[in-house]
Order: sequence, then structure tokens, then C-alpha cells
Amino acid sequence: MSDDPKKPSDTYDEGVLPPSVYDAPETPEEDLWFLPGPPEDFAPGDSPFPFANRTHLVKPTAWAKAEQTHYKALLAAAEAVARFGARLEAMPPDVMERIALQTTSAVLRTEGIWAKPEHIALFRALRISSHDETRDLERASWAVRRLIAMRHGGPLDDGLHVFLDRRAQHQSGAYDGAEGVEDRLHGADLKATGEDWQKQIQQAGDIHPLTRAACGLFLWRRFEISPIDYALEPLVVSSLIGAGGAAPFLPMPEGMPQLHAHAADPSEALLRFYQTTEQGALMSMLEMDRLVRWRSKAVEAIADLSGRTPRSIVDTALRFPVFSAELAARFADCSAMSSRRNLNLLQERGLLKEVTGQKRYRFWAALL
Repeated sequence: MSDDPKKPSDTYDEGVLPPSVYDAPETPEEDLWFLPGPPEDFAPGDSPFPFANRTHLVKPTAWAKAEQTHYKALLAAAEAVARFGARLEAMPPDVMERIALQTTSAVLRTEGIWAKPEHIALFRALRISSHDETRDLERASWAVRRLIAMRHGGPLDDGLHVFLDRRAQHQSGAYDGAEGVEDRLHGADLKATGEDWQKQIQQAGDIHPLTRAACGLFLWRRFEISPIDYALEPLVVSSLIGAGGAAPFLPMPEGMPQLHAHAADPSEALLRFYQTTEQGALMSMLEMDRLVRWRSKAVEAIADLSGRTPRSIVDTALRFPVFSAELAARFADCSAMSSRRNLNLLQERGLLKEVTGQKRYRFWAALL
């Protein structure tokens, strides 16, 4: 060991390697000027991570101002929704479920989940699904139930926590094993956050229901009520709020943008929401036009047939994008053999098409 204190020692403890010639000398911690110091009121038990301040998310007046900026888009969307509601009211009640299935499928696709309306319909009616699809189809079934059940009253009459009913969703297995779901709010936390979320929406003032729905959707992510990748809950709530009595819910179009995740300010959020809502209403009206023409053709084609089974099958085809003989038999209250016989007859008359091309486990759809 060297006797000169200025010269580094050439001996080290066993197991300790000497410093490399390529290593820079250590800088004293007090000279690291670019590192922020701890705050003066920092307590030993406080979290070192910052938390977003929810009290000043967006100025409440910003929504009314953005609504005035995009009033032309608002008028177009509101007119389309009103026409959709009037058209849907004149249709058979089963058509509402068909539109709800299409809306749910479109929303799930923004999450990257490709669940077609017919898959959701078959799961709701016959619980047909693979193991990997069950969780997503359970969520889809919840959304369809909420959309078609809120014809009277609002989704927030009893509070957001009651509407979401997340404990029941867990009991049904809708979120078992879902990544990030364990971080979702439940119980008293969800109730308190839901009340704060509603207060923020109410502070926006006297705005149109479509604007209020977009505001709620915009704030949903800021309040972290659902994981960022989950669009179904916030869009179902917004769809019911935005209908405002003009329609049962707002239909969403296929290929819609990710409204729940990509809005930087109220102006952008409103314009995207208005445009998506208008597109969804127009696409749904086109679907109903096709159904009206098909129904008129079907009624004329089965006029010579006796019994209630053919007419029941026509109603089933209006309700479901695709259905089986067993499902048709359930609604017609007849045997499966009678159901298959009538399905084959309607197919011969150009009303239905068999979509599987198989001899067993066959499914039918309206030939629109």
C-alpha cells in the first residue's frame, strides 16, 4: 500500500475490482445541479410520483364555446340522430337489438377486438363461444343489455357506480384475467369518482345532450374510471347520454375512430364526436331501409303460408344478423324439425340464405 495519501492505493479488499481507466471520476452529489431537490413539504410517507390535479381539468365554459364553434356539425348530427330515432320507432321492436349489436361490435373494434354482431348475438342467445372469446363476449352482452334497456330514464339516475355494476360483471366472469382490470375503481372509490365526474359535466352549463356526452367521454379518461384501452363502458354511457330522448341510444358506425383516447381539447373532442355520431345514425338508417324492403318482400312471400312459425322466423331474422334453427324454434315456440322445414322453405323463396355451407350446425341470415 502506498504511503503517499495523494497517490491512489494499489491494493484493494478481496473481491473488489479496481476502477477502470475508462470510468469518469464520480461527481459529488451536491454538484448535480440538474436533479431537482425534494419539495419542502415532502413527508417521509408521501409517494414520490406526481398525481394529476382533477380540480382544473378543463374550464367548464370551454365546452359551450367549442359547441358554438362547431354548431354546423352539431346541427347535422342532431338532425341525423332525430331521424334515426323516428325511423327506429316505426320499426319492429326487435330491430333495436340488431342496431345495438352493430354498435357494440363497432366499439369493440376500437379496442382491437373483432367480435362480429352475429357472434355477439349467438352468444347472447345460445352462449356459443370459444374459451378465448368468452370474456369479450360477456362484455359485449352487458353493453347490448344496457343499450336496449334504457328506453326510459337516464343511465346516471342512480349513479354511475350502479349503472356500471362492476361487481356483477366480475361475478359473471366478464373481466376475469383481464390485464389492468384489477386497477379499476370499485365500491366507494367508484361512487366518489363517479359523483365528481358528474359534477364536472354539470358545470359545463346548458349544453346540447350530444355535447354533454362528448364532455363525459372526454373526462372519463381524465378521471381514470376505466383503463385507457377499454372503450366499451365510456362509449355506452356517452351513447345513452347523447341520445337525449331523440333516440334510445346513439348508434356507432363501423370503422369509427377511438373517441375515448384521442382528444386533446374540447374543440377536437366535439368535432370528432359530432361527425362520428352523424355517420353512425346515417349508416343505421340505411340498414333499416334495407330491413324495411326485405320485410315487405317477406310478408308478401309468406302470405299463403298458414301458422305462426314463418312469421316468427321473419321477426327473428330482423332481430339477429344470423341465427340457428334452434334459436328460431325457441322464438316460434315450435319443434326444431318444424323450424328447419320452414327455414328451408323461406330459403327456397329467396328470403333467407344459409351462411355456413354445411349440412350440420347451419345458420341463416336475411337475404337483404
